[in-house]
Amino acid sequence: MLRLEFLFTLAQALDDALVKAPPMGYNSWNHFGCTLNQEELLKTAASLKDLGFLELGYRYFVLDDCWMAKTRGVTLEADSNAFPSGIKDFGQKLHEMNFLFGIYTCRGVSTCEGRPSSRDHEEADAKAFAEWEVDFVKNDACWDPDCGPEQPTVPGSGICDIEGRRKAVLRYQRMKDAMNRTGRPMVHSLAGWQPWFAVVGSQLAHMWRVGADVKDWDGVYEATRIMEQLREYHGAQGWNDPDMLLGSSRGATLKLTPLQSRAQFSLWALMPAPLMLGANVLELSPYDALTYSNLEAIEINQDPLVTPAEVVYHNCPPYPRFVMGQRADGAPEFELHTNGVQDPGVVCGAHTAPNCPACCQGHGEGWCHGECEWLGERGNGNPDDDQNCVLSEKAKKKPAAENNPNPWQRKDLKESSMHQCQQVWVRRLTNGQVALVAVNFASKAATVDLPLSQLRLPWGDETPSILWDVWHVAKAPEQVHGHLKLALEANGGHYMLKLEQKSTQEDLPAKDFKEVSLRASLQMPSDPLVNGSVQGTGTMTEFVMGGFLPITNDGTGAWSIFALLLLVPAVLWFCRGQSKSPHRLD
Repeated sequence: MLRLEFLFTLAQALDDALVKAPPMGYNSWNHFGCTLNQEELLKTAASLKDLGFLELGYRYFVLDDCWMAKTRGVTLEADSNAFPSGIKDFGQKLHEMNFLFGIYTCRGVSTCEGRPSSRDHEEADAKAFAEWEVDFVKNDACWDPDCGPEQPTVPGSGICDIEGRRKAVLRYQRMKDAMNRTGRPMVHSLAGWQPWFAVVGSQLAHMWRVGADVKDWDGVYEATRIMEQLREYHGAQGWNDPDMLLGSSRGATLKLTPLQSRAQFSLWALMPAPLMLGANVLELSPYDALTYSNLEAIEINQDPLVTPAEVVYHNCPPYPRFVMGQRADGAPEFELHTNGVQDPGVVCGAHTAPNCPACCQGHGEGWCHGECEWLGERGNGNPDDDQNCVLSEKAKKKPAAENNPNPWQRKDLKESSMHQCQQVWVRRLTNGQVALVAVNFASKAATVDLPLSQLRLPWGDETPSILWDVWHVAKAPEQVHGHLKLALEANGGHYMLKLEQKSTQEDLPAKDFKEVSLRASLQMPSDPLVNGSVQGTGTMTEFVMGGFLPITNDGTGAWSIFALLLLVPAVLWFCRGQSKSPHRLD
C-alpha cells in the first residue's frame, strides 16, 4: 500500500485560515427535519442570540436538507412555501443578527430527502451560494451511484470500492474548486460518513464526517471509537466531524438524556470536534442551555494548541482497526484489521446473529428477515426448521466491509451489551494545563482508578496537581498515591477536568468570569442527574459564569424565580472578588 505520508502535503490542504479552531454553530436537521419554516428558523436564530450563544462563538446557522424546491432551474432554488421572501433574504436576516449563513447540498443524484442536488451543477450552484452570501456549505453523500446505496435504475451501484471512493473524492473536489473560483470564503463541510474521508478531508474541505449519524447513546459510543483512530488527520487544516450534538430538550427528533448530552458535549469539546447544536433551541431546557454555554469547555475546544486528544485509558471491547492511505490518483485506500473483533454475522432486522438460523432464536420466526429469508417451511418453534432461515440472494452479493456504500457503523459493536465500559481522553492545552474527560458508557456505575503516570503530565506524576472541575460537581475526584479515582454514574456519568501543576503560592489568581445572558425558564428537568449536577428535581440551580456555580437549597422549598434573579448579581459580585477560582479542587 502506498502510504499517505508521501502524498499528503500541506500544499494539498486547504489553508485559508477559516477554521483554525473547530467551527461552532447550529444545524436545523434534528429539530426541523424536512419541515423547514422561515419564521420558526428566524425565531430559533433570535433565541440563540438572546441566550448568548452567538457571543460564545456559535456563529454558523446552517440549513440542512429540504430548504430547496422540489425541482431546480439553472441553480438550486428555495422552496417558496418554506422561504416566501427567498433564500438570499433569509441569509441577510441572519447576517443582520451577526450569524454566518450555512446551506446544504449533496454530491448524489438527489439529496437524502429526494430534493435536487448540485451533482453536475457545482459551478452554477457555487456561484449562487456566493451571490446569496453563504458562509458555510454542507455537502452530503446520499444517492451517489458511484459510492452509495444500490439504485435499481443504475447498474453497478450499491458498492463503494476504491474506484468509487476515487469518484466520490472527485465530486467533492469539483465543488471545492467551484467555491474557490467564486472568491467568497465559504466553509466546505463534507457529510461523507466514512472514516476514510479523514485521509483526504483537508484536501477537499474544512470538516468531514467520519461515521454514521449519531442518533442515540450507542451512536455516541461508536463515534468515539472511530475518532480515537483518526488523530493524525485532525487539526488546524481541518477537522474530523463525529456529527452534531444531541441535546436533551423536548421537541427535537433525536435526543439523549441530560446526563448523556453533557457527556457527549464534554467529549466533543475535548477531542476537539466541531460543536454544531442539534437541539430544539425554541424549547431548550435550562440544563442544555447551561451545558452548551459552559465557557471553560468552549475554551478547551477552541484552544489554539490544536493537538488532538487521545485515549489514555479504556476497558472497552476491541474495535476494528483502520489502515488507510492514498493512491497516486487520489483514491483513499481503506483496509480493516479485525483487531480481535469477531465476525459481525448477519443482520436479522433490529438485531444481529452469528448466522441466519440463529436470527429466530429467542426472537421468533418473524425475525428471519433483513439479510435472511425463509426457504421452505418456517420455524414454528421447531429449532430444526430454523435451518430453513437462510442468507438471501441479495445478502450473498453484499460487498466487503471495506467497500460498504452505506454510512460506516458496526451495529453489532455499538449495541448496549458491547459498550459496558469506560474511556478517559486527555489533551494538552496552550497554558500548560491538561484537560481530561472520563465517560462511563455502561449501564452500571463504575470507578476508574487511573494512574497519573498514564496522563504523561508535563510536570510529571510525582508533583502534586491541582484539579479544576469544569462542571463543578458536588463530589471531587480523589488523588490517592499517584492515582486519580473517578467515580462515574451509569449511562453517561462523566468528569471534565483541567489539571495544572500545583503552585507554591497559597492562592492562584482569580479567574476572569464572563457573564452570559440566559433568558430561559428556570424550571429544572425532571431527570435526577448524577455526579452532582442535579440531585433530584429542584435541588440545584446553575448560572453561566465562565462555568457553572452551584447554588443549592436546603430542601425546604423551591426558590422563587424572582429571588433567583435577584441573587445573580450578588453571586457575580462575590465571585469576582475572590482571590482564587471557586471550583478549584485542592
